[in-house]
Amino acid sequence: MKTSARMGLGLGMALLLWSLAAQAQTIESVEWLADGASTVARITFAANVRFLRQAPSNTVPTDLAQLGFQIVAAEEAVLTQSVEEGKRLSGDGERPTIDLSYVPVQRAQTKLISLHLSRKVLLQARQGPGARTIDLVLGNAAADTQAPTLPAMAEDARDRHYAVVLQSAVVDGAATPRIPAEFQNYEVFTQSRGSNAGYDLVLGYFRSEQDAQQVRQRALRAFPQASVQSLDTPPPTAALPAPPSTTAAAQPTRPASQPQVEVNVSDVDGQGAALLEQSRTAFAAQRYQDAIDSLNQALMLPPNPSTPEAQELIGRTWEAMGRSDKARTEYQLYLRLYPQGEAVARVTQRLQALGAVAPATAAAPAAAATAEKKRMSATGSISQYYYGGQTKTDSLVNIASGIDQNTLTRTNQSVLVSSWDATGRYEGDDSVTKLVMRGSHSDNLSTASSLSSTTQGLVSAAYVDYRNLSNRLDLRVGRQSAIGGSLFGLFDGVSMAMPVWEDYKLDAMVGVPANTLVSAPQQNLAGVMLEADNLFEHWGGNISLVEQTTEGISDRRAIGMEVRYFGDTLSMYTQLDYDINFNVLNAFTLQGSFQGPYDTTVTMLVDDRKAPSLQLSDALIASGKSSLSTLLQTMSLDQAQALALGTAAEARQAMLSFSRALSSQWQGSMDLRYADVGALPAVGNFQAQPATGAQYNVSFQLTGSNLYSSRDINGFNVSFISSDTMNGTQLAYNNLTGFMGNKLSLEPSIRYYTQTDNTDTKVVRISPGLRVSYKLSNRANLMAEGIYETSQTDGPGNHESSESYFFYLGYRYDFQ
Repeated sequence: MKTSARMGLGLGMALLLWSLAAQAQTIESVEWLADGASTVARITFAANVRFLRQAPSNTVPTDLAQLGFQIVAAEEAVLTQSVEEGKRLSGDGERPTIDLSYVPVQRAQTKLISLHLSRKVLLQARQGPGARTIDLVLGNAAADTQAPTLPAMAEDARDRHYAVVLQSAVVDGAATPRIPAEFQNYEVFTQSRGSNAGYDLVLGYFRSEQDAQQVRQRALRAFPQASVQSLDTPPPTAALPAPPSTTAAAQPTRPASQPQVEVNVSDVDGQGAALLEQSRTAFAAQRYQDAIDSLNQALMLPPNPSTPEAQELIGRTWEAMGRSDKARTEYQLYLRLYPQGEAVARVTQRLQALGAVAPATAAAPAAAATAEKKRMSATGSISQYYYGGQTKTDSLVNIASGIDQNTLTRTNQSVLVSSWDATGRYEGDDSVTKLVMRGSHSDNLSTASSLSSTTQGLVSAAYVDYRNLSNRLDLRVGRQSAIGGSLFGLFDGVSMAMPVWEDYKLDAMVGVPANTLVSAPQQNLAGVMLEADNLFEHWGGNISLVEQTTEGISDRRAIGMEVRYFGDTLSMYTQLDYDINFNVLNAFTLQGSFQGPYDTTVTMLVDDRKAPSLQLSDALIASGKSSLSTLLQTMSLDQAQALALGTAAEARQAMLSFSRALSSQWQGSMDLRYADVGALPAVGNFQAQPATGAQYNVSFQLTGSNLYSSRDINGFNVSFISSDTMNGTQLAYNNLTGFMGNKLSLEPSIRYYTQTDNTDTKVVRISPGLRVSYKLSNRANLMAEGIYETSQTDGPGNHESSESYFFYLGYRYDFQ
C-alpha cells in the first residue's frame, strides 16, 4: 500500500519473502546535467526523499563517499525493498565515472548510498530542486559554494569606475602568480607604468569601490600587495589603457603567468609571433601548462596576425589536457571571432568530436550543418542475487503445569532475484529518442514458503521517450512514473510535456494505473499539470488535476500544488494534495535544506498524509466486493466513502537534522525525529494495526573519514527511541573501506539494540554484519553480504532466545 516511511524498529525477517517477490527499485536514474560552469550529476528516486549528509566533507577530494538520506513517502514495494541496487554513470576526460550502490536496510531510518568515483574530486551533495532528486556537484564548484559570491564585472564602459591592481613589477622581475580560478569572470590586463618602469597586472572592472574592495580582500591571498585603483582619476605615473573592444571583451579570461617575452607595445606583431612559437614548442613537448601560459599571454595582446592560430591552439591544448569544457569554449569562440578563418573546418570537426554544436554564423552555414549528430548508444546493467536465511528460536513459557520448552528452526528465505536496467538512446540533429526498460524477477526456491506463487516479477519502466530539442516537446509512451503533482505511482499510457509560454510548461497524461492497492475492473486515469520555472529567481512550482475512474465511477479526483525554491545553498519544497471527492487533505509535505559555511547542513521535514492515499476503490478491501458498481448496489456513496476512509491511517512525521564538519576528517550530526501513525482496522487479508502513538527519536552520529587510509569512512551512532509504550536505545558502528585502488570494498557493521516496553518485557538484539564488493573489471562486480543476529526477550511470563543469519551473493554487469 502507499504509505509514509514508518518509524518503528523490528527484525522484519518474516516480511522478506513478500518484499522480494514484489521488488521495486528506489533509484530511477543517474544522469549528468548541464548546469553552467558546474559539473552536476542528478540522482532521481522513485520516492520522495530528503538528503541528510555526506562523508567525507566537501572540502576533501575523494573517490569514495557515502550519502545519507531519508525516504519520506513511497510505494510499499519501495519501503520494503531488500534487493541491492547499483547504477553506473559513465564519465569522460572532464567528468569521472560514478558507480553507485544502494543496500536497503528496512529498519534503518537513515538510508546510505555508496559512491565509487574513477578519480578523486571535490564532491558536494545537496537536495535537488524537487522532492525526488539529490544533486552531486563535482569539482571546484563544490568547494566554491562555501565562499561569498563575488560581485559581477561591470560590462558597460560607462560603469567601469574601479579596478584592482594585483601586482606591480618590472618586466624581468620576480615571477607573477597565476590568476586564481575564482576570478575567471573578470578581465585581466596589463597597464604600462612608463617607458622603463615596467607594468601593472590589473583585474577589472567594477562599478563601486565597495565591489573592488571585496575582490581585493579575496585576492590578497595570492597578491599581498593588491590595491584598489579609481579609473576616474588615474595616477599620473600610470596610463590605463582604454577598455577592451567588443571583440576583446568577448574573449575568455586569460590567467597571467611569468612573462617570457619583453612587453613592447610598439612591436605587438613580434610579441604575438614569439609567444605563439613558444606555445608550439611547449605543445610538441607535451608541456601543456607552459603552452597555456604562453597562449594566454598571446591572447591578451591586441589583435595581431598570430591571434587566430593562438585561439585554435589553446583549444587543442585544453583538449590534450582532458579539459573538454575549456576546449569547447575556446573552439566556439574561434568560430565567433573568425567565421571565415582558415581553421573553421578543423575547429568545427573538433567541436563535433567533443559532442558540441558549432555556433551558427552567416558566413559559415556549411560548418554549422556539419555539426549534425546522429548517434546510437546503450547503457544499463543486469544483476542477479541469491538470498538465503534461517532462524532458530528457543522459548520457555510459564504454564500451570510448569515450564513449556519449545525449539523452532525455520528457513526464512531462499530466493533468486534477477534485475535489469537498460536505456537505448538515439541522438539526431534536433531530437533525442530513448527506450527504457527496468524491472526485476524473483524465483522463490523455498518449499516452506507460504507464498501463493513461486515466481513473481515487476516491470517498473518500459517506455519510449521522444524529445524534440527545437520546440522542447517531450512525448512518452509505455509504463512510466507519473509526471508529478497529484499523480502518484506507475501507469501504462501516454504522457506529453510541452512549453506553452516562456517559463511555462503544460504536462498531460492518460492511461491505466499499474500499481493499484486493489484489483478493480476498468480503471483509467487522466491528469494535467501546468508547471512554471523561473517565475522569480530560483522559484518554481506547478498546479495539477487528476481524475481516476473505475467502471466509469469517479475513484479519485484531486487537485495538487507544488512550490519550490532552489538556490546554491538553500532549497525548499512543499506539496499539497487535496481530494475533491472526499473533501479531505490527502497529503501535505514541507521540506527544506540549507548548506552553510564550514560544511554545515541543516535539514527539516514536516509531512502529514493518508496511508494509503485516498481512493474510493479502497472500500473494496473491507467489503470483499470485486467492483465498485456491485458495492454501490448495497450501500450509498457516502457509506462507501466512509468505508474507504476507514482503510487509511493518518501518518505524521517531522524531522530536524544538523550536520557539521568538526575538522577535515570528522563530522558530527544530530537528528530529531517525530512520527505518529494512526490505527488501521482488520480488512480483507490485512491484520489490524494499532496506533503507534507519538514516537520520538534522537540520534547522534560521529563520522570519521580517511582515519587510517586514503579511503575509509567510519560511522559511530547512538539513538534513543521513546513512545507511550516503549523506550529503546541503539548503538551502531558501520565502516566502508576501499582497497586495491577501490577495486575491493569492505563494509563491516555491528548494531546493539535494547528495548523495554510497558509490560516489563525487555528485548536485547545484537547484529554484526559484513558486506564485500569486488570489481572484476570496469563493468563486472561481485557482491556478498552476511548478517548474524542474536536476540533475547525476557518478560514476566516467558523467555525467548533466537539466532538468525541472513546472506546474499550476487553480481552486476554494466554495459555501455
